Amino acid sequence: MARRSRVAVEAEDTELNMTPMLDVVFILLIFFIVTSVFVKTPGFEPSKPEAITDVDLPPGIIVAISRENEIWIDKMPYDINEIRPVILALRDENPKAGGIIQGDKEAQAGIVMQVQELMTDLGIDTRVSTD
Repeated sequence: MARRSRVAVEAEDTELNMTPMLDVVFILLIFFIVTSVFVKTPGFEPSKPEAITDVDLPPGIIVAISRENEIWIDKMPYDINEIRPVILALRDENPKAGGIIQGDKEAQAGIVMQVQELMTDLGIDTRVSTD
């Protein structure tokens, strides 16, 4: 008759089943991915004008205007006549997001105002970013 050693029995009993823990980890990962909000950068950083007052705003729909009056949204340049559907799509992705216009110091004020009026007409609370 063969006898089993007590050490061998204890080694077999100490295995852990990791499957439930992995299930929980994957569920948490999926939850955080689904509930996260991704900020789409305009594609370049303009030289912004200076301001006396400063208020931090949460990230939202970011539109940048270069010194050549190019309008950059989500790393793509657009003309003023092409941005309405792009901004509508961004607004539909995040309806509560505010709009931030990053205009270069040397950009024409008329272009910045046209973008701001368009965003306001679409129901987006819009601010112009400064340094």
